Amino acid sequence: MRAVFFDLDGTLVSLPDDFAGVFEAALAALGVRADAERHEYFTESFFDSLDECRPDPYRAAMADLRTEFDLDPSAEALAERYVEREAAATALRPGAREALDSLAATEADGSAAEVALGVLTNGGARGQRRKLAVHGLADYFDAVVVSAEVGAAKPDPEIFAAARDAVPADEYAFVADDLDRDVRPARRAGFTGVYVTENGEPEPVAGDSAEGPDAVVGSLREVPALFE
Repeated sequence: MRAVFFDLDGTLVSLPDDFAGVFEAALAALGVRADAERHEYFTESFFDSLDECRPDPYRAAMADLRTEFDLDPSAEALAERYVEREAAATALRPGAREALDSLAATEADGSAAEVALGVLTNGGARGQRRKLAVHGLADYFDAVVVSAEVGAAKPDPEIFAAARDAVPADEYAFVADDLDRDVRPARRAGFTGVYVTENGEPEPVAGDSAEGPDAVVGSLREVPALFE
């Protein structure tokens, strides 16, 4: 069996263009004023927590914000509103559903498909799983491997090892939109690296050609054909 893992942000879904607007709407829903200073504080705290692979970086950042600015709503309420708004502001990437449908299709006789699907993503579990739910993607996947739950983030080899543990298979592949954070470390971990670009053209790869992707596609629609 082959296990095909997908990156989430930038690969299966596109992120919001206006994170400040997401933040403002989330706080406004709880009667809290949002401004540039508060958004900057939250963003810095969130990414600090994300880098540390804290279990819930959204709640941790909102707890810091609440303390710093003496806000009334609980950190949990603030985090939940923010995650809700952020997930709603994402969009499914072109070809994502078609690719997943094709890869997840069973044999004509109804036996299990020879491909298992997974998500391998940096982020907080609350937010990443909400994105999958919002776009109706969760049921496609045999495993969702999130850095905050693993305690290690890409490009750390530990998160790729966690993906292997989550889905036992004979071969592994990783489909993603970032060469340095995703595709190259995946290849070093023994995965087939599939690089998704906007135009199907690979970026220049300095040095050893072995550091390049195994395959380059300009659309997720092209991914299933790689595994036929």
